[in-house]
Parts: sequence; C-alpha cells; structure tokens
Amino acid sequence: MQGIEPKFHNSLTERIEYYRFLLKETVDDPDEISCEAVARASELSDLYQEYLINKRKLEKSIKNYNKYHEDLRKLLTLKIRDLRKQKKAKVIL
Repeated sequence: MQGIEPKFHNSLTERIEYYRFLLKETVDDPDEISCEAVARASELSDLYQEYLINKRKLEKSIKNYNKYHEDLRKLLTLKIRDLRKQKKAKVIL
C-alpha cells in the first residue's frame, strides 16, 4: 500500500502502544479502573475496524482499476493490430 495508508497505520500503531501502556498501568493498580483506558480501548477497536474496512475498500478499488486498465490495454492492442493489418492491406493494393 502507498500514499496515506502508512501514515494512518503508523498513527494507529502509536495509539495502540499508548493504549497498551494505559491498560498495563491499570492492571498494575487493580483498585483504580481508568474510564479513560476503557474509552480509549473502545476507540482503538473502532478505529481499527474502520481501518480494516477502508483497507478492504482500497484493495478492491485497486483490483478493479487494474482489471479495467488491463481490459483497456487488451482492447487497444486488438485495435492496433487491426489498423496495422488494414494499413498492410492498403499498401499491397
């Protein structure tokens, strides 16, 4: 993947590490359950699901684009062949 995805992925992994740190901190002190840690873990889960959905959409778009481009290339190749045959036929006459 190229473009914006690596930046988004890096941002997401940084958040994962931060939330993991918060969760470890919460586990170390069982008396104090941080609402912030729970909210952030929930946010992280939502962001990750959104990331996966966007990634699937992007992969599907790229696949469709490649197929479309390949089909156009094949069509163009056939048309070029036909034009060359027509040109040779005209030259022979």
